[in-house]
Amino acid sequence: MSVSTSVDLKLDPASAFDTMVEELTTALLRLGMRIEAGVAGRVLQGEAEVGRVVRWQPPAGVSIEWHGAEWEPAKVSSMELRFEPFAGGTRVTLENPAWGNVLGDEAQELAGWFASEAAAALLAAMAPGRFGDWFTDRKARRPSGRQSRDAYRDPIYHRPNFKVILAALNLQPHDYLVEVGCGGGAFLHDALKTGCRAAAIDHSSEMVKVASQANCEAIAQNRLEIREGDAGLLPFASGVFTCAVMTGVFAFIANPLRALSEIRRVLATGGRLALFTCSDAMRGTPAAPEPVASRLHYYQEHELEDLAHEAGFAEAHVERPDFEPIAREVGIPEEHLELFKRSAGGQLLLARK
Repeated sequence: MSVSTSVDLKLDPASAFDTMVEELTTALLRLGMRIEAGVAGRVLQGEAEVGRVVRWQPPAGVSIEWHGAEWEPAKVSSMELRFEPFAGGTRVTLENPAWGNVLGDEAQELAGWFASEAAAALLAAMAPGRFGDWFTDRKARRPSGRQSRDAYRDPIYHRPNFKVILAALNLQPHDYLVEVGCGGGAFLHDALKTGCRAAAIDHSSEMVKVASQANCEAIAQNRLEIREGDAGLLPFASGVFTCAVMTGVFAFIANPLRALSEIRRVLATGGRLALFTCSDAMRGTPAAPEPVASRLHYYQEHELEDLAHEAGFAEAHVERPDFEPIAREVGIPEEHLELFKRSAGGQLLLARK
């Protein structure tokens, strides 16, 4: 009995093929599986081969000899990934035409497997909770995909924040900066123009790659290192940095006190922190639209200051800069300047160890 699922994409077959292969490769890696693409390619689960490519024919499709039950090696089926053009797009279908044979049943047990492992997972993925989490991760919390990579290479709507932070830090060539949550590395690129050295982390592997590409010259000069990491456990020695920055990240941090404590740990005595986050005045605006807005934590000024003091910073205060002149300077379109006229929308925590 056949098991299949399909999606209609507004892409030509070649673009649909490339996009699906890229996205499947990334998604399966998170599940402990790996695709070796191309003719004679394989699909691995851990070190075990579960599939072998028998047809790799872009953009028409891929056929894989599938071993879904390693304990019964004689039970082999075929996984088909097809790309069929239609007016205005491409239908992508993933099908296993003999999965019932592998399961050993084409009635109740197949229904049970399909309901619990396929249909329920699809319904959950399309429900508001999980879909909202996926959307938030994809666009902001752990950016991934081509659109996010392009957006974070040149995040024009973040550039007013960058300029305010750079003015507050007043970086000098002797400074050693750490950025927690560097995204696509655009802030690092601007900061390094001062002649300082820097290090950074991000928990999105795709953003680490984008940031590394954007700052490849500084990396080659040993002025910058970028690692994949977690804000709650920074992979750096204590007391080595003169300054630290977080921009547009703090509202997503699950344990803010731990993150601030880690930043303080890696700062030298007298080291300074500049942290930008948005207030609840931005909730529901293009700066914090749903479903992202519901997954952000908004802080009052005193909460930010209290957290910094509790983390051990000797000094801490919050400023609310006027972003509108800077937004005009960096080229924010006139129709979006209204977002930057609300001085209450942006909070800049400045702290010193």
